[in-house]
This record gives sequence, C-alpha cells and structure tokens, in this order.
Amino acid sequence: MAESFVFDVADSLLGKLASFAYEEASRAYGVYEDLQEFKDSLSIVRGLLLDAEDKKNQQHAVREWLRQIQSICFDAEDVLDGFELQDKRKQVAEAYGSTSMKVRNFFSSSNPLTFRFKMAQQIKDIRDRLDKVASNGTMFGIYNHKR
Repeated sequence: MAESFVFDVADSLLGKLASFAYEEASRAYGVYEDLQEFKDSLSIVRGLLLDAEDKKNQQHAVREWLRQIQSICFDAEDVLDGFELQDKRKQVAEAYGSTSMKVRNFFSSSNPLTFRFKMAQQIKDIRDRLDKVASNGTMFGIYNHKR
C-alpha cells in the first residue's frame, strides 16, 4: 500500500517536471538541465518502484529501500513546490511591484541569482541521494539495473 503511494508521488513529480510551465520557468531560472537530469533519474526510479513492488513481500530490505525513495520523493516535491512559489512571486512582483520592492527583493533571499544557486544545489543533493539509494539497491540485490 505504501509502495503504491510512493509510486503516485513519483508519478506526480514526473507530471510536474513534464509540464510546459515548469519547463519555461526552469529555463528562466537557469536550472533546466538540472531538472531534466533529475527527471531522467526519477523516470528510472519509477520503473524500479514497479519492480520492487513485486518483491515487497519477499524482503524487508525492499520496504526500507522504498521508504528511502519515498523520503527523497517528498524532498523533491518540496523543492518543486518552492520553485513554483518563487515563480508566482516573480509574476506578482513584475505585475504589482514598485521599484523599491524590486530593489528590496534584489538584496533578499528572493534574488533570482541566489534562488538559482539554491535550487541547483538542492536538485544536486536530491540527485546524489537518489543515485546513492539506487546504488544501494543494486549492491544489496534489491534490483539488478545497468545504466
């Protein structure tokens, strides 16, 4: 049951990453390539989740592995939600923002350069964690996957 929930979260993340709005916004913030690499990794994990669900009754290790994937998916969802929120802030600032507000935003955490750096780092951290969990899955025989 929990495994299908993880699959649903991964599916939802892939849907968000595939949307035109995310593609446009990620290009504007300069994190398009990072998000595409994450999307590719997540697509593989989605398939692995389906394979692991078939084995879930056989091994406790599979359940733990799925729990780790779930944690990473939740963190990825938080990052994408933050990305979406920043894009909405930008739209509001462009539509209604005064010059003084724009100057204030430049020196705040809403600065596009700061945000771009922060996003790229968070995406890299998630991809690294995902790669490590995938590697552990192979090492412990949860699945056999060749990249």
